[in-house]
Parts: sequence; C-alpha cells; structure tokens
Amino acid sequence: MRVLITTWNWNTLYFPLVPLAWSLRAQGHEVVVATQPGLVGTVLRSGLPAAAVGESVDAGAMMGGFLRRLADSEGVNPPHWRDMRRHGTLNCRLGVAACWTMMDGLLDFARRWRPDVVLYEAWTYAGPMVADLLGVPAIRHTWGIDYAGLFREFEAEALAEVRAHWGLDEVPSLAAVSVDPCPPQLQIASPGSRLLMQYVPYNGPGVLPDWLHEPSPRKRVCVSWGTSSGRFDRKMVVTGQVVRAVAGLDVEVVAAVTAADADLIGELPANVRVVSGVPFNALLPRCDLVISHAGLGTVMTALASGTPQLLVPQMTDTALNAELLAENGCGEFVLPSDATDEVLREKAARMLGDPAFSAATASVRDAMRQLPTPNEMAAHLTSLTSSMV
Repeated sequence: MRVLITTWNWNTLYFPLVPLAWSLRAQGHEVVVATQPGLVGTVLRSGLPAAAVGESVDAGAMMGGFLRRLADSEGVNPPHWRDMRRHGTLNCRLGVAACWTMMDGLLDFARRWRPDVVLYEAWTYAGPMVADLLGVPAIRHTWGIDYAGLFREFEAEALAEVRAHWGLDEVPSLAAVSVDPCPPQLQIASPGSRLLMQYVPYNGPGVLPDWLHEPSPRKRVCVSWGTSSGRFDRKMVVTGQVVRAVAGLDVEVVAAVTAADADLIGELPANVRVVSGVPFNALLPRCDLVISHAGLGTVMTALASGTPQLLVPQMTDTALNAELLAENGCGEFVLPSDATDEVLREKAARMLGDPAFSAATASVRDAMRQLPTPNEMAAHLTSLTSSMV
C-alpha cells in the first residue's frame, strides 16, 4: 500500500504523525511525507522520505499577529473558545492559507506517485481535497486533544473558494475518519468516526545526557515553553521567570529550551539545569512535575509519562488543554495575568506534596496504554483502506 502523509510547515503538527508513519513503513508499506519546503529537514531527521510541495506559509507571523489582535483588554489572557467561535471561518485561516500554497504541488506529486490512501494532519485541508480529486480514501490524524475538531462547523464555508477553484462541490473525506491519539477522558465532541490510538511521544531526535540516568536527590521539576511560542511572539516565552519562581523550592529544576529561545532565560540559580533537544519521552518520566504553556506535545507526553502538570496557557487551544487536565485532576492551571512568582511557587509546592495529582495522571496514562498501538493501527488501516475504496 502506498501511503501519502501530508502536513504543512509546523513541526509540532507533524510530530504526532511520526510513530504511525514508522509503523506503516515497518509493515512494508511505501510512505512519503509531502509537505512545504520549510518542513522537509524536520521530516528527514525523523527518518522518513519527504517530498517538497508548494511554498511555505509564515505561520509564526500570521499567528503572532492574530494573537496580538485577539488579546484581552490587558493583552495578557487567551480568549476562550466561545470568544474564538464568534470569528467563524477565521479560525481556519492558517489551514486555508496553507491549502492555497500546497494544493498545486501536492496534487501534481500525488498524480505522479499514485497513493492508495492519504493520511493528513487535521489542518492540512489540501490532503482530503487531493484524495477526493484522485478518488482514493483520506484519513485525518489529530494531534491529541482535538482542538481542530471544533472548526468543523466552519470548514466547508472557509474552503468554498478553494473548492470552487478545483471544481469540488464538497470534500466528502474531510474529517470522515480520524486517527485520534487522545485518551478517552480528554475527548471533546466532534463529527466523524474516530479510531483511538495510543499516543507515542516524539519531539525530534536527541541525545540522552548521562545525568538523566542518575536518580535526583530532590524532586525534579521540568519547565518548558515548547517550540512554538517564541515563533509567535518572543514575549510569550517566560521560561526564565517561571524557573526563577520555582527554583526557590527544595527542588532540581530542568529548563528545557530551544536554541532559538536560550537567550531569553537570563541568569539562573545553581539548582537549575538548562537543556536543549532532550527527548521528552525520556525526560518527563523522570520528573515529578512539569510546568509549561500547555502546548499539546508537552501535555500529551507528560500524560503518557504519568507526570502531573502546572500550566500557564497563553492561547485558546492551550487554555482548552489546561481546562481538560484540571477537570481530570491531572494538574492545575494559572492564567497569565495571575501567574505571579508567589502563585507559581505556592501551586508547585502544593502539587509536589499532593499524591492525588500523580494518582489521577497515572490513571490517564494507564488508559492510554490500553489503546491500540501505532503498529496495531497500521494493520487496521490496511484493511480499513481496502473497505473504503
């Protein structure tokens, strides 16, 4: 079976697809990742073949500008989904922009490569459109908590111009079937059929440092603001402030930063270790608490590791993640306007001393481990694709 995987130029949208892509290749299927040129290097570093299609969208600049316009009156807290919903089709703007720039190249490549199925990232609307034009099945792949599923009511209208350009009255395969690595406890309602799969963490290649194999004499707290925040707006990266706030506790702090954001950290206390590029599936199980912006890669990896989380969400999707984790007892969240040093330190200290958070997170982790693995999903997709033709 030939599997065409497609996503646009944003690494954290691509990473959740990698384990299933590996499994498909391991089972003998031909796999190619077709993406905008800016992501090709990331795909190659994940060990998968790539095809560059279209032009890259500057999603960081687009999202950063949109966030600044949508900030509340103080310019601090993220808008809630009920506020974002009022913007209708604008919620789909990045996916639509990527679709326009990818569609020609993706369709041309697909016609030549002739896939049997298209596996597409949830916002990569060019994927199901190309599949429908070619008459092959398309399967959507979510990131975990399916924030993009909230956009379903706007997608048909948002894609009207693109559909008309390509002579499509509708896109039947858009979100008809989704591979979903979100644990049942954190599911949100969304149209279409869902194939639940175990979340396998991947955040790029990295080297395991020697110290990670040694037990920490104190409780270990990881602080990370992910890889996306600094690309939207460098003011959003508050890793240094958070690290200094919790370093006053009797803990070891690991500040996980990108190379691009390292200069934002500032001077740090002696009990802080700064790392870059460490695989989170190795780091987070060895931590007692994760403090982050509630980005989905960090949230899902911490859940898979059974590690409680203290979250400071700065965007609508991360606020949704934070609310769902708090509802399930896996963590707490603080809005940026309330995230003073004192509040962060008090909450971190209380969470480190309360076993209820670890117990709730372990329950979600155990539920995730009961879901079909990517290997099992790859086998299932083989038979499913045959029945969809």
